[in-house]
Amino acid sequence: MAGDLRLQRNLLRRMNIGDIPKRTAARIPHKEALVFRDERITFEQLNRNCCRMAHLFLELGARRGDRIAFITHNCPQYIYSWLGMCKIGCIVNPLNFMLKAPEIEFIINHSEPRFFFVEDILVPQVLEAAPRLKSVEKFGMLRITAPDTPLPDGWLDLDQLFQETMDDSEPEVETDDEDMATLMYTSGTETRPKGVMNTHKNFFHTLMSGIVDLNIRPDDVALLSIPLYHVAGKYLLLEGINVGCKVVLEYAPNPVEILELTQKERVTYWVYPPTLYQVLPSIPNFKDYDLSSLRKFISFGAVMPVALLQQWKEMFPEAEWRNYYGQTESTPLGSTLQPEDFERKIASIGKPHTGVEIKIFDDEDNEIPVGEVGEIVMRSPSVMLGYYKDEEKTAETLRNGWLHTGDLGRFDEDGFLYFVDRKKDMIKTGGENVSSKEVEEVIFKHEKVMQVAVIGLPDAYWGEMVTAVVVPYPGMEVTEEELIAYCKENLAGYKVPKKVIVISMEEMPVNPSGKILKRELRSRFARELGLE
Repeated sequence: MAGDLRLQRNLLRRMNIGDIPKRTAARIPHKEALVFRDERITFEQLNRNCCRMAHLFLELGARRGDRIAFITHNCPQYIYSWLGMCKIGCIVNPLNFMLKAPEIEFIINHSEPRFFFVEDILVPQVLEAAPRLKSVEKFGMLRITAPDTPLPDGWLDLDQLFQETMDDSEPEVETDDEDMATLMYTSGTETRPKGVMNTHKNFFHTLMSGIVDLNIRPDDVALLSIPLYHVAGKYLLLEGINVGCKVVLEYAPNPVEILELTQKERVTYWVYPPTLYQVLPSIPNFKDYDLSSLRKFISFGAVMPVALLQQWKEMFPEAEWRNYYGQTESTPLGSTLQPEDFERKIASIGKPHTGVEIKIFDDEDNEIPVGEVGEIVMRSPSVMLGYYKDEEKTAETLRNGWLHTGDLGRFDEDGFLYFVDRKKDMIKTGGENVSSKEVEEVIFKHEKVMQVAVIGLPDAYWGEMVTAVVVPYPGMEVTEEELIAYCKENLAGYKVPKKVIVISMEEMPVNPSGKILKRELRSRFARELGLE
């Protein structure tokens, strides 16, 4: 009886993002919630499908606190699974679909999920790692792109199980606001990815910000191309469900399909990095597409170049533009440059989101004067619990009551925030974070490489291109093509260097302790290659 009372009180006032589709379905059951390929899913159908998936996981033996891993492109099955997991207190552990077997092995063995579900076309790269994934009790397959893919021996067919699971009642499982909803691994600046623990409370606070700071409204139609393994994709999805707008789900970002879907579905809201805004106008017959429904644009991951903004402003003079800054560790709140300030403060990343405090600290965690450059730190109910199984890194990042972002910035006299640089060697390329040390670890294993420094060089398309500067062993020769091919076998595509520069040992700049001076390498090759 006491347990029943505790559950009733929990259901009465908890924050659980699995409850969001239920509440929206109660308001607008027959409105379209999701569009994916030929499927059109109402809010009532969305919630029922999430409930069915919750019961499926319960039947498999999943319980509150269990981690369940997924590696897949965007699809409704993943959405039903994640929100269904949330309803019963389980935690999704999503993997980037570009990861190779060694990268998959590290994350899975660190996160230790009980179940691992894999998109049909990604089965081969998981099978390669599967014998070494000791925590996984059951593997399963999602049929999305290649539905005729043979089911590996002993694997579950998630789609078949879903069709056979008829219970779509609302599961009643006690959860806590501070329970993890996601365990997402981010490369950040370290040699290995870190597991970011985001809670239900984190996401609820983020959703409050989205209504105010991003102006997402029920009459919007949002095109969701950002991968759902990213916190940004999850944010846009949840906010769409929360406010009751239609979300058009794209399997993966495809410039031509983006234009086709925008025209067909009368999309009003785009959220993309500047690289995609740069590519889209170059698509053949771009001007033939009817994009007149577009009203709102967000640029994230890098500051929008002025010339590019002007190009789009001419096409959509009445549209709202926003720059967005955030991190997985802040779910992903930070700051936004609003439409009324966009043109006059184009180089800024705006002002803090609703419910977020941001300051600029020196290396001793003292706040520094306006205009001076220091580390961007923040406070908010959206800040993560910490890094999974890494108390030392958690204490370092969340010290003195502030999330230390590792990013350098400054405020101007009007209170606008500017991103200046990163404190450590993280490379941002095409909207993805790449750890230079992780790439260096791979290249170091090549038998001909004696020294390597991986840096980011400016690139008009990628933002930064991953560049490896290598010194071969004496008497050996190594080519750019050879090393790039080697990296492709061991790294996800976005981590593979776009350029390899071979130099002599004498040319590699080092300080008195022998540490390679990457700043000098960036300066030298940006200058020599005309990239400044």
